[in-house]
Amino acid sequence: MPELPEVETIRRNLHSIILNEVIDECIVYYRPIVSNDLTFEKKLKGQKINDIQRQAKYLKFILDDYVLISHLRMEGKYFMDAFKSKHIHVVFKFKSGHTLSYEDTRKFGRFELIDIKDKDTYLHDVKKLAPDPNKIDLNTFYLSIKTRNKTIKEILLDQTIIGGIGNIYANEILYLSKIHPSKKGFLITYEESKTLLDYSNIVLNKAILMGGSTIDTYESLGHKGMFQQELKVHGKNNETCKVCGDKIKKYQLKGRGTYICPTCQKSHIIAITGGIATGKTTATNYLRKKGFVVIDADLIVHELYKNESFSYIIGKTFNALTGNILDKQKLASVIFSNKKHKKKLEDIIHPLVYNEIEKQKASLNEHILFLDIPLLFESNYSTYDESILIDTSSTLQLTRLMDRNKLNEQEAMKRIKAQMPLSKKRKLATLIIKNTSSKEALYNKLDQILERYK
Repeated sequence: MPELPEVETIRRNLHSIILNEVIDECIVYYRPIVSNDLTFEKKLKGQKINDIQRQAKYLKFILDDYVLISHLRMEGKYFMDAFKSKHIHVVFKFKSGHTLSYEDTRKFGRFELIDIKDKDTYLHDVKKLAPDPNKIDLNTFYLSIKTRNKTIKEILLDQTIIGGIGNIYANEILYLSKIHPSKKGFLITYEESKTLLDYSNIVLNKAILMGGSTIDTYESLGHKGMFQQELKVHGKNNETCKVCGDKIKKYQLKGRGTYICPTCQKSHIIAITGGIATGKTTATNYLRKKGFVVIDADLIVHELYKNESFSYIIGKTFNALTGNILDKQKLASVIFSNKKHKKKLEDIIHPLVYNEIEKQKASLNEHILFLDIPLLFESNYSTYDESILIDTSSTLQLTRLMDRNKLNEQEAMKRIKAQMPLSKKRKLATLIIKNTSSKEALYNKLDQILERYK
């Protein structure tokens, strides 16, 4: 899709060729491209092209009584004096004898004709289009970012926040800014927003000077852009980063091809653990609501047990079958009353769980990826950057477990003692959150930890 530099290049070329031309006739071959305006051709007849302007990715032909707004979308192109082809959908015939043809293979482009009095307000008021990067105020830009759960790349592509940036240039801007594309908007600092705005202008201005980036089908009145020779990450999957030597990686973010250098655009893996009934699930549920991805070890175990063959083998191994079906109550009774049986079960399950975690980690490209692993320290799992222990008092832990699982005190204590004591986990954790009061207090402490990753 043509982005700001490509559209600006097209504007400049059109301006040099058709300024002051008078439209003698307009022929529309595909009606939806002119927004089904049945008076489109009639209104254009006799209108002079007084100026051609650009706003973000939109072209604005300033006529006598109207503004002709053109959005090229994926593959829209203009040609002067072109022969008719099946992909030319609108032709403007000028009194000079020249013609301007609009070609669009996919037919996604659109024209709109608005009153001249709305030329400076229509795109902002009706389309909610934000200013271009060189016209947007830094404070306004930062304020529009700082409360959003969306990723910063989605924000850069949002034309209601900042105008003109598309996929190619977003990848370049984020790389030069050393910001991971999946970083949440509310984690972007004021300084980072300034850096993003500065590099937006640097990249876009240089691309304009070089006529845009010709990738796939873009061209401007027969001229190809050259900025693709300057691209640092876009289209460079598995190539070497010129800054650090790491391999550039491609992944999909909300359906858009996204390129990063894993070293220059840092990410973090944080393991969350806790004792039974300390509030770990409450914590991870809150993080999910904030838009973060959490890999859940318990969920992986649950999926393992859905496999009938696996369940049967476990039941037979620990004498916990009722008929040929695994009886989970029997299994719990066996493993919580005998440490050797518990260790044996963990030796079977842990390698399978951690293999699945590694597979999921390899397929995800998050700025912060959380791992929910109850037995993090017991299993000696270590492939993470930091660990958070959700901690509580022994009294609260016992009360919560009895209430949650409908257990008597003896049964609840048996399950608590089957795990590593919280006192030992405290010594192993990077960060500790004391969960001894309300959910809101727990959420506030999690937010404070997230501030570390700004």
